[in-house]
Amino acid sequence: MKNFILRIMKYGMRFIYFFMKLFTPVDDKVVFISRQSDEPSLNFLMLEEEIDNLAPHYTCEFYCKLGLKNKMGPSYVLFMLKQMKALAGAKVCITESYCIPISILNHKKELKVIQIWHSMVAIKKFGWQTVDTPEGSSSSVSEIMQMHRGYDYVIVGSEYMRGFFSEAMRTPKEKILPLGTPSADAIIQSYSNLANKTALYEKFFDVYPKARGKKIIVYLPTMRRGEAVDCAELVERFRYDNFALLVKLHPLDKDTVIYNSNVIIDEKFTTEQAIILADAVISDYSGAAAEAALLGKPLYFFTPDIKKYSKRCGINVNPMEVFPNVSFDKAEPLIEAINSERATQEDISLVKELLCGGCCGNSAESIAKLALGYVR
Repeated sequence: MKNFILRIMKYGMRFIYFFMKLFTPVDDKVVFISRQSDEPSLNFLMLEEEIDNLAPHYTCEFYCKLGLKNKMGPSYVLFMLKQMKALAGAKVCITESYCIPISILNHKKELKVIQIWHSMVAIKKFGWQTVDTPEGSSSSVSEIMQMHRGYDYVIVGSEYMRGFFSEAMRTPKEKILPLGTPSADAIIQSYSNLANKTALYEKFFDVYPKARGKKIIVYLPTMRRGEAVDCAELVERFRYDNFALLVKLHPLDKDTVIYNSNVIIDEKFTTEQAIILADAVISDYSGAAAEAALLGKPLYFFTPDIKKYSKRCGINVNPMEVFPNVSFDKAEPLIEAINSERATQEDISLVKELLCGGCCGNSAESIAKLALGYVR
């Protein structure tokens, strides 16, 4: 029954879109579409600025609305109609997520669609790599909704990532470009600004005075859908005398609860700010690992549930195999490695090359030029 309803919806949208295209002229317009949040992301805002610099005669429009699978009711359907009207009259569409109108509709030949995704890496599998798994959609729904169809280009963080994104989006590898993300530009710019960095440290120590005088270790675990992050051993054995453990849980993680007054569970600083503050970063399968690698931070992978996670979701990059010198499935050797500063410059360089080697500080300009047709 669900599949029947989805088919009716798809062909109904196509019928409406046919007339929208017929009566909507194409303008010099870039449409930004996302279901990641209700507000334009930093990536979107930086691209808008670059496009305005390069082509002031272009207009930019944002159509952003959080679209969780279990909460896409009638209001979201009405919002998609607005997205469709915008697509019918645009020359360029830039998106950072799977968006239904982009994939199921047949667009005018003038429209160029660029997928920048919301993460520059794909350490864990997603999209078509996870159909019919607990973390993914059903294959029948994915086929009906033509998941990730219709991209002219997909932007990723490195050459190493191209094959994974090609599989996940069923997009030819030649359309996957390792240009990096605008947010990577922002991270590099923020880190190079000494005054901003000093002010950030002072603000952090004002909020968390117990961290002053200690090395800051930032833990950035990804979300396990419906399950808590396995970090009890890490929290229990961590060496709080010399280190401050700052934990930033995934915004959608409602299952992980940490009962330890020594741990800083932070919601006041962004992930990017936390990484800038860090003396070292612990991650697992999160795309935040790439942001840490981008700044050359010592990065450690903590994956105590790697066998279970691999079966549940699947991973493209197994840290235990790809980065064996800095990857651990038990807390004690991880803590010892951090204490002895085990991560070498070679380790840091390898992680950076594989995860974000295409991020050189000018990604926003490169993507904007691609969007406007200044480069091919």
